[in-house]
Amino acid sequence: MKKTKVLFVIWGVLVLIIIGLLTIMGFILRNRYEKYEEFEVKLVSSAKEYAHNELLLEEKKVRVTTEELIEKGYLDSLEVGEDVCQGYVIITNDGTYEYDPYIKCNDYKTRGFEE
Repeated sequence: MKKTKVLFVIWGVLVLIIIGLLTIMGFILRNRYEKYEEFEVKLVSSAKEYAHNELLLEEKKVRVTTEELIEKGYLDSLEVGEDVCQGYVIITNDGTYEYDPYIKCNDYKTRGFEE
């Protein structure tokens, strides 16, 4: 009976340690990529403003690059912290507009980014 309680306590402690380590790793990774996610949000916001003011979205899909947005004055920089990124936004028009950002930096790349 005592042996069972000791094993139960040991397994309980191990499970708590594993859960704690996974939680800490999740927070570390979240903080590491948060600045890139903020840049993606900024990129979408700039693309929306650009599309609203200057594009006629008659086509189903339009690709707007970061270079276009900077050239037209809708985006100020490609820097994310000390990293310099490139990217684009795919604007899809299927009755409603969808904006999908894609960026590529030295330490981060959006899944689905095409060169």
